[in-house]
Amino acid sequence: MKLDDYSVCLFDIEGTTTPISFVHEVLFPYSKEKISDFILNGNLDPKIVSDLISENRNDTQEGLFSAPILGSDHIVNLTTLVSYLQYLIRVDRKSKPLKEIQGQIWKVGYEKGELQSILFADVPDFFIRLEERKIKIAIYSSGSVEAQKYIFRHSNFGDLTKYISFYFDTNVGGKRNKTSYLEISRQIDINPKSILFFTDIKEEADAAKEAGVAAFILEREGNHHQPNHFYPILKDFSTIL
Repeated sequence: MKLDDYSVCLFDIEGTTTPISFVHEVLFPYSKEKISDFILNGNLDPKIVSDLISENRNDTQEGLFSAPILGSDHIVNLTTLVSYLQYLIRVDRKSKPLKEIQGQIWKVGYEKGELQSILFADVPDFFIRLEERKIKIAIYSSGSVEAQKYIFRHSNFGDLTKYISFYFDTNVGGKRNKTSYLEISRQIDINPKSILFFTDIKEEADAAKEAGVAAFILEREGNHHQPNHFYPILKDFSTIL
């Protein structure tokens, strides 16, 4: 695969542009620490609350979480809600309402200067190379679009958002679903065969391939070992031509 065969490069974040350790050792603990104040200060959107009630109801019915967050008087128990959100963070649930809340918490952290995202050293140079070759850059992550923008705006290499044309989150679907990549290609208005996807997860590459999207798998330091596969492997972006 050569870069010039593609019009759009689609990037996962965790384990691809950003170390897994930053997400799990910095971002997640920060949101877990701040989530109580965020909730108790009344910052929740009613739609997010409704989605959390539905998710929590399923979890309590299945015995995954012991307490319902909705009381019999139809009032949300905020203390239990905080515990439930901390549980979702602990199990790394790809929960849409949780991701929305985390994005809002991280936004405040970045704006206060309490957070700075860490990108792999080869990422800025690769973005510049893609811009020079007129290849558009798109981001696809389970984190909210807002959270994605803050990662690239407040990075250890400065603001890289000027290089990025598109952002996608789970509003297009899960990252292990073929239809998500078809929806991305529809929204970009480009043939899936013109998209090159970079990820660290085999199942995501499988879903992309089913949609006609080519994929590389990143084997960064700290990434999880993947099952056997036939996708081309990158240690970093410096070797791709």
